[in-house]
Amino acid sequence: MINVALLSRWHVHAEDYAKEAGENPEITISAVWDEEKERGEKWAGELGVRFEHNLDVLLSDETIHAVIVDTPTADHKEIITKAASYGKHIFTEKVLGLTGEDCEEIFTAAEQNNVSLMLSLPRLREGYYLLAQDMLDKGLLGKLTLIRCRVAHNGAIPTADSPHGWLPEHFLKKDGTGGGALIDLGAHPIYLTNRLAGPIKSMSARLSHFFDYEVDDHAAVLVDYQSGALGIIEAGFVSSGSFTLELHGTEGIYLVDGNQVRFKTSHLNNGEWVVSPELPENLPSAMQQWMDHILRGKEPAIKREDMLELTRFNEWAIQSDREGKRIEI
Repeated sequence: MINVALLSRWHVHAEDYAKEAGENPEITISAVWDEEKERGEKWAGELGVRFEHNLDVLLSDETIHAVIVDTPTADHKEIITKAASYGKHIFTEKVLGLTGEDCEEIFTAAEQNNVSLMLSLPRLREGYYLLAQDMLDKGLLGKLTLIRCRVAHNGAIPTADSPHGWLPEHFLKKDGTGGGALIDLGAHPIYLTNRLAGPIKSMSARLSHFFDYEVDDHAAVLVDYQSGALGIIEAGFVSSGSFTLELHGTEGIYLVDGNQVRFKTSHLNNGEWVVSPELPENLPSAMQQWMDHILRGKEPAIKREDMLELTRFNEWAIQSDREGKRIEI
Protein backbone atom coordinates (compact mmCIF):
# COMPACT_ATOMS: atom_id res chain seq x y z
CA MET A 1 0.00 0.00 0.00
CA ILE A 2 1.31 3.44 -0.99
CA ASN A 3 0.43 6.33 1.34
CA VAL A 4 0.03 9.51 -0.70
CA ALA A 5 -0.14 13.20 0.17
CA LEU A 6 -2.00 15.59 -2.11
CA LEU A 7 0.00 18.74 -2.79
CA SER A 8 -2.40 21.57 -3.67
CA ARG A 9 -5.88 21.87 -5.12
CA TRP A 10 -4.78 24.63 -7.52
CA HIS A 11 -5.18 22.69 -10.76
CA VAL A 12 -8.59 21.95 -12.26
CA HIS A 13 -7.74 18.23 -12.35
CA ALA A 14 -6.67 17.98 -8.70
CA GLU A 15 -10.02 16.55 -7.66
CA ASP A 16 -9.95 14.05 -10.53
CA TYR A 17 -6.61 12.68 -9.38
CA ALA A 18 -7.78 12.56 -5.78
CA LYS A 19 -10.81 10.58 -6.91
CA GLU A 20 -8.71 8.15 -8.95
CA ALA A 21 -6.25 7.71 -6.10
CA GLY A 22 -9.09 7.12 -3.65
CA GLU A 23 -10.52 4.41 -5.89
CA ASN A 24 -7.18 2.65 -6.38
CA PRO A 25 -6.83 -0.24 -3.89
CA GLU A 26 -3.05 0.24 -3.82
CA ILE A 27 -3.25 3.91 -2.71
CA THR A 28 -4.27 5.54 0.56
CA ILE A 29 -4.65 9.32 0.70
CA SER A 30 -3.05 10.29 4.02
CA ALA A 31 -2.68 14.07 4.03
CA VAL A 32 -3.14 17.36 2.18
CA TRP A 33 -0.86 20.36 1.78
CA ASP A 34 -1.81 23.51 -0.07
CA GLU A 35 -0.10 26.86 -0.66
CA GLU A 36 -3.45 28.40 0.34
CA LYS A 37 -4.18 27.31 3.91
CA GLU A 38 -7.94 27.81 3.82
CA ARG A 39 -8.34 25.88 0.57
CA GLY A 40 -6.17 23.05 1.85
CA GLU A 41 -7.96 22.77 5.17
CA LYS A 42 -11.31 22.59 3.39
CA TRP A 43 -10.11 19.82 1.07
CA ALA A 44 -8.57 17.83 3.89
CA GLY A 45 -11.87 18.09 5.76
CA GLU A 46 -13.80 16.83 2.75
CA LEU A 47 -11.42 13.88 2.40
CA GLY A 48 -11.26 13.13 6.12
CA VAL A 49 -7.46 13.38 6.30
CA ARG A 50 -5.05 15.70 8.07
CA PHE A 51 -3.95 19.04 6.69
CA GLU A 52 -0.33 20.12 7.06
CA HIS A 53 0.55 23.72 6.19
CA ASN A 54 4.32 23.22 6.52
CA LEU A 55 5.51 21.34 3.44
CA ASP A 56 8.82 20.27 4.97
CA VAL A 57 7.03 18.79 7.97
CA LEU A 58 4.74 16.86 5.66
CA LEU A 59 7.53 15.58 3.43
CA SER A 60 9.63 14.52 6.42
CA ASP A 61 6.84 12.15 7.49
CA GLU A 62 8.24 8.70 6.71
CA THR A 63 4.78 7.14 6.64
CA ILE A 64 4.04 9.08 3.44
CA HIS A 65 5.58 7.37 0.44
CA ALA A 66 4.47 9.55 -2.47
CA VAL A 67 2.86 12.82 -3.52
CA ILE A 68 0.41 13.96 -6.19
CA VAL A 69 1.39 17.46 -7.30
CA ASP A 70 -1.26 19.90 -8.55
CA THR A 71 0.41 23.16 -7.55
CA PRO A 72 0.72 26.18 -9.84
CA THR A 73 2.77 25.09 -12.84
CA ALA A 74 5.40 27.73 -12.15
CA ASP A 75 6.08 26.07 -8.78
CA HIS A 76 6.62 22.56 -10.16
CA LYS A 77 10.40 22.59 -10.16
CA GLU A 78 10.65 23.78 -6.56
CA ILE A 79 7.94 21.48 -5.19
CA ILE A 80 8.88 18.37 -7.17
CA THR A 81 12.61 18.58 -6.50
CA LYS A 82 11.90 19.13 -2.80
CA ALA A 83 9.59 16.10 -2.70
CA ALA A 84 12.25 14.04 -4.44
CA SER A 85 14.88 15.16 -1.92
CA TYR A 86 12.72 13.62 0.81
CA GLY A 87 12.51 10.37 -1.14
CA LYS A 88 8.86 10.71 -2.19
CA HIS A 89 7.59 9.20 -5.43
CA ILE A 90 5.93 11.86 -7.60
CA PHE A 91 2.85 12.02 -9.82
CA THR A 92 2.14 15.40 -11.36
CA GLU A 93 -0.11 17.23 -13.76
CA LYS A 94 1.29 18.50 -17.06
CA VAL A 95 3.51 20.29 -17.82
CA LEU A 96 6.47 18.99 -15.87
CA GLY A 97 8.38 22.29 -15.92
CA LEU A 98 8.35 25.62 -17.68
CA THR A 99 11.77 25.12 -19.32
CA GLY A 100 13.87 22.23 -20.49
CA GLU A 101 16.35 23.12 -17.75
CA ASP A 102 13.55 22.78 -15.16
CA CYS A 103 12.80 19.30 -16.48
CA GLU A 104 16.43 18.24 -16.42
CA GLU A 105 16.77 19.39 -12.80
CA ILE A 106 13.66 17.41 -11.89
CA PHE A 107 14.97 14.29 -13.66
CA THR A 108 18.28 14.61 -11.81
CA ALA A 109 16.53 14.95 -8.44
CA ALA A 110 14.40 11.88 -9.15
CA GLU A 111 17.43 9.83 -10.19
CA GLN A 112 19.59 10.88 -7.27
CA ASN A 113 16.86 9.97 -4.79
CA ASN A 114 15.68 6.82 -6.60
CA VAL A 115 12.04 7.90 -6.82
CA SER A 116 9.43 7.20 -9.49
CA LEU A 117 8.35 10.24 -11.51
CA MET A 118 5.14 10.21 -13.56
CA LEU A 119 3.52 12.96 -15.64
CA SER A 120 -0.15 12.67 -16.57
CA LEU A 121 -0.26 12.40 -20.38
CA PRO A 122 -3.53 10.48 -20.62
CA ARG A 123 -4.05 10.30 -24.37
CA LEU A 124 -0.91 8.20 -24.83
CA ARG A 125 -2.85 5.29 -23.32
CA GLU A 126 -5.87 5.53 -25.61
CA GLY A 127 -6.67 2.92 -28.25
CA TYR A 128 -7.04 5.51 -31.04
CA TYR A 129 -3.46 6.68 -30.46
CA LEU A 130 -2.12 3.11 -30.22
CA LEU A 131 -3.77 2.18 -33.52
CA ALA A 132 -2.46 5.30 -35.25
CA GLN A 133 1.06 4.59 -34.02
CA ASP A 134 0.81 0.95 -35.11
CA MET A 135 -0.37 1.87 -38.60
CA LEU A 136 2.46 4.36 -38.99
CA ASP A 137 5.03 1.89 -37.70
CA LYS A 138 3.81 -0.79 -40.13
CA GLY A 139 3.86 1.61 -43.08
CA LEU A 140 0.12 1.29 -43.70
CA LEU A 141 -0.19 5.05 -44.23
CA GLY A 142 2.99 5.25 -46.30
CA LYS A 143 5.13 8.25 -45.44
CA LEU A 144 3.47 10.83 -43.21
CA THR A 145 3.00 14.10 -45.07
CA LEU A 146 0.78 16.06 -42.67
CA ILE A 147 -0.51 15.72 -39.13
CA ARG A 148 -3.15 17.90 -37.48
CA CYS A 149 -4.43 17.75 -33.93
CA ARG A 150 -6.87 20.05 -32.16
CA VAL A 151 -8.15 20.01 -28.58
CA ALA A 152 -10.52 22.75 -27.44
CA HIS A 153 -13.28 23.62 -25.00
CA ASN A 154 -15.32 26.68 -24.02
CA GLY A 155 -13.90 27.16 -20.53
CA ALA A 156 -12.90 30.81 -21.01
CA ILE A 157 -16.04 32.09 -22.72
CA PRO A 158 -17.65 34.66 -20.40
CA THR A 159 -21.14 33.96 -19.11
CA ALA A 160 -23.72 35.84 -17.10
CA ASP A 161 -22.58 33.99 -13.98
CA SER A 162 -18.84 34.19 -14.58
CA PRO A 163 -16.88 36.87 -16.46
CA HIS A 164 -14.08 34.39 -17.16
CA GLY A 165 -16.08 31.26 -18.00
CA TRP A 166 -16.08 28.04 -16.02
CA LEU A 167 -12.30 27.82 -15.73
CA PRO A 168 -10.82 29.03 -12.42
CA GLU A 169 -9.87 32.68 -12.74
CA HIS A 170 -6.26 31.92 -11.82
CA PHE A 171 -5.99 29.71 -14.94
CA LEU A 172 -6.20 32.85 -17.07
CA LYS A 173 -3.51 34.84 -15.29
CA LYS A 174 0.22 34.82 -16.04
CA ASP A 175 1.23 34.33 -12.43
CA GLY A 176 1.56 30.62 -11.73
CA THR A 177 0.41 29.23 -15.07
CA GLY A 178 3.31 29.71 -17.45
CA GLY A 179 0.77 30.33 -20.21
CA GLY A 180 -2.77 29.67 -21.31
CA ALA A 181 -4.49 27.45 -23.84
CA LEU A 182 -1.37 26.08 -25.52
CA ILE A 183 0.59 25.07 -22.43
CA ASP A 184 -2.49 23.58 -20.77
CA LEU A 185 -4.99 22.13 -23.24
CA GLY A 186 -2.46 22.20 -26.07
CA ALA A 187 -0.31 19.74 -24.17
CA HIS A 188 -2.46 16.90 -25.52
CA PRO A 189 -1.96 17.59 -29.25
CA ILE A 190 1.69 18.40 -28.57
CA TYR A 191 2.64 15.13 -26.92
CA LEU A 192 0.54 13.13 -29.39
CA THR A 193 2.14 14.73 -32.44
CA ASN A 194 5.60 14.57 -30.87
CA ARG A 195 5.15 10.79 -30.74
CA LEU A 196 3.54 10.36 -34.14
CA ALA A 197 5.54 12.80 -36.28
CA GLY A 198 8.98 12.70 -34.68
CA PRO A 199 11.69 15.34 -34.34
CA ILE A 200 10.88 18.96 -35.15
CA LYS A 201 12.87 21.07 -37.61
CA SER A 202 11.16 24.43 -37.16
CA MET A 203 7.90 26.01 -36.03
CA SER A 204 5.84 29.17 -36.20
CA ALA A 205 3.37 29.84 -33.39
CA ARG A 206 0.53 32.26 -32.77
CA LEU A 207 -0.66 32.55 -29.17
CA SER A 208 -3.79 34.66 -29.46
CA HIS A 209 -6.06 36.60 -27.08
CA PHE A 210 -9.66 36.50 -28.34
CA PHE A 211 -10.80 37.90 -25.01
CA ASP A 212 -8.78 40.26 -22.85
CA TYR A 213 -7.03 37.68 -20.69
CA GLU A 214 -3.42 37.80 -19.51
CA VAL A 215 -2.66 34.47 -21.22
CA ASP A 216 -3.51 33.05 -24.65
CA ASP A 217 -7.04 31.71 -24.87
CA HIS A 218 -6.47 30.01 -28.24
CA ALA A 219 -3.37 29.13 -30.20
CA ALA A 220 -2.11 27.52 -33.38
CA VAL A 221 1.36 26.24 -34.28
CA LEU A 222 2.65 25.30 -37.74
CA VAL A 223 5.43 22.75 -37.50
CA ASP A 224 8.04 21.49 -39.98
CA TYR A 225 9.31 18.03 -39.06
CA GLN A 226 12.70 16.60 -39.93
CA SER A 227 10.90 13.93 -41.98
CA GLY A 228 9.49 16.59 -44.32
CA ALA A 229 5.96 16.33 -42.90
CA LEU A 230 3.97 19.36 -41.82
CA GLY A 231 2.07 19.68 -38.53
CA ILE A 232 -0.81 21.88 -37.42
CA ILE A 233 -1.32 22.04 -33.64
CA GLU A 234 -4.38 23.84 -32.28
CA ALA A 235 -5.74 24.50 -28.80
CA GLY A 236 -8.44 26.75 -27.44
CA PHE A 237 -10.48 27.76 -24.42
CA VAL A 238 -13.00 29.71 -26.56
CA SER A 239 -14.87 27.23 -28.75
CA SER A 240 -17.12 24.23 -28.31
CA GLY A 241 -15.41 21.12 -27.02
CA SER A 242 -13.63 19.20 -29.74
CA PHE A 243 -10.90 16.68 -30.40
CA THR A 244 -9.55 16.08 -33.88
CA LEU A 245 -6.55 14.01 -34.98
CA GLU A 246 -5.63 13.67 -38.65
CA LEU A 247 -2.74 11.75 -40.18
CA HIS A 248 -2.30 12.11 -43.94
CA GLY A 249 0.20 9.84 -45.63
CA THR A 250 1.32 8.90 -49.13
CA GLU A 251 -0.67 5.65 -48.90
CA GLY A 252 -3.47 6.33 -46.44
CA ILE A 253 -5.43 8.58 -44.10
CA TYR A 254 -6.27 8.14 -40.42
CA LEU A 255 -8.94 10.35 -38.82
CA VAL A 256 -10.29 10.76 -35.29
CA ASP A 257 -13.21 13.12 -34.68
CA GLY A 258 -14.30 12.99 -31.08
CA ASN A 259 -14.89 9.30 -30.40
CA GLN A 260 -15.23 8.35 -34.09
CA VAL A 261 -12.26 6.67 -35.80
CA ARG A 262 -11.93 5.83 -39.48
CA PHE A 263 -9.11 5.19 -41.90
CA LYS A 264 -8.34 4.12 -45.41
CA THR A 265 -5.14 2.68 -46.78
CA SER A 266 -4.11 1.15 -50.08
CA HIS A 267 -2.97 -1.90 -48.10
CA LEU A 268 -6.35 -2.91 -46.59
CA ASN A 269 -10.04 -3.27 -47.50
CA ASN A 270 -9.41 -2.60 -51.20
CA GLY A 271 -8.50 0.97 -50.32
CA GLU A 272 -11.99 1.72 -49.00
CA TRP A 273 -12.80 3.46 -45.72
CA VAL A 274 -12.76 1.36 -42.57
CA VAL A 275 -15.21 2.98 -40.15
CA SER A 276 -15.15 2.39 -36.37
CA PRO A 277 -12.34 -0.17 -36.47
CA GLU A 278 -11.59 -2.34 -33.47
CA LEU A 279 -9.10 -0.40 -31.35
CA PRO A 280 -6.29 -1.81 -29.24
CA GLU A 281 -7.08 -2.13 -25.56
CA ASN A 282 -6.27 1.01 -23.60
CA LEU A 283 -3.07 0.92 -21.60
CA PRO A 284 -3.31 1.42 -17.81
CA SER A 285 -3.85 5.01 -16.70
CA ALA A 286 -0.84 7.18 -15.94
CA MET A 287 -1.52 6.77 -12.24
CA GLN A 288 -1.66 2.98 -12.52
CA GLN A 289 1.54 2.99 -14.58
CA TRP A 290 3.07 4.96 -11.69
CA MET A 291 1.92 2.34 -9.19
CA ASP A 292 3.16 -0.49 -11.40
CA HIS A 293 6.58 1.16 -11.54
CA ILE A 294 6.79 1.76 -7.78
CA LEU A 295 5.46 -1.61 -6.65
CA ARG A 296 6.48 -3.94 -9.46
CA GLY A 297 9.32 -2.22 -11.30
CA LYS A 298 7.38 -2.18 -14.58
CA GLU A 299 8.61 0.47 -17.01
CA PRO A 300 5.91 3.05 -17.84
CA ALA A 301 4.70 3.70 -21.38
CA ILE A 302 5.00 7.44 -20.63
CA LYS A 303 8.69 8.28 -20.96
CA ARG A 304 10.90 11.10 -19.81
CA GLU A 305 11.39 12.07 -23.44
CA ASP A 306 7.63 12.70 -23.67
CA MET A 307 7.83 14.96 -20.61
CA LEU A 308 10.87 16.89 -21.82
CA GLU A 309 9.75 17.40 -25.42
CA LEU A 310 6.35 18.66 -24.27
CA THR A 311 8.03 21.47 -22.35
CA ARG A 312 10.52 22.20 -25.12
CA PHE A 313 7.73 22.54 -27.67
CA ASN A 314 6.05 25.15 -25.47
CA GLU A 315 9.33 27.01 -25.00
CA TRP A 316 9.87 27.21 -28.75
CA ALA A 317 6.25 28.22 -29.40
CA ILE A 318 6.42 31.03 -26.84
CA GLN A 319 9.67 32.25 -28.38
CA SER A 320 8.20 32.16 -31.89
CA ASP A 321 5.11 34.11 -30.85
CA ARG A 322 7.15 36.66 -28.87
CA GLU A 323 9.58 37.27 -31.71
CA GLY A 324 6.96 37.08 -34.45
CA LYS A 325 8.94 34.67 -36.60
CA ARG A 326 9.61 31.04 -37.36
CA ILE A 327 12.00 29.33 -34.96
CA GLU A 328 14.63 26.95 -36.31
CA ILE A 329 15.22 24.10 -33.89
